[in-house]
Amino acid sequence: MRYRRIAFKIFIGIFFLTFTSTPLWSGEPGEVVKDVIFKDASLNTKERKQKLWKEISPSFSFEEMAKRAMWKHWKKLSPDEKNEFVELFTNNIKSAYIRKSGSHFGKKIISLREKQGNKYAKVQVELLKRTEDEMSVDFRLFRKNGKWRIFDVVFEGVSIVNNYRRQIYSFLSKSSYEELVQKLKQNQGKK
Repeated sequence: MRYRRIAFKIFIGIFFLTFTSTPLWSGEPGEVVKDVIFKDASLNTKERKQKLWKEISPSFSFEEMAKRAMWKHWKKLSPDEKNEFVELFTNNIKSAYIRKSGSHFGKKIISLREKQGNKYAKVQVELLKRTEDEMSVDFRLFRKNGKWRIFDVVFEGVSIVNNYRRQIYSFLSKSSYEELVQKLKQNQGKK
């Protein structure tokens, strides 16, 4: 009888560890996301943020982000214009990242769910912020040349790519692509 109780308690313990805690395992897309989140843990100086940017930026595909932000306008650009836009877009995101104060992602992962297909993956993360509030972040990834790269981050339902797309579409409805490039260059000069 005593052994049954011990066995039952062990079973209950394993059940709760298995189904109620953050999974300690994940696929390759989940590992890319965890690497970005955990490297982001202790930001407080501009120099540290710049160093961290160098560490996490290879996990992102800024070319894919820029392409999705431009959407239908992307096809109209020449290869040189595409390269120029990707560089300006990347620098814009980098400036925004370094300008922001505090941690961008949170201090602890509460849960991580991953949906992975052959070419695309979505990693949904629930985080505990430094303020002890919970935050939901979805990372969207795609596989290129055998490596997973993040092409969008959705904070509390707001997509970075969709946000930039709206801004770009609004600007291009009133102005030319050349004026957009000039505006991006001016913005970088101010930062």
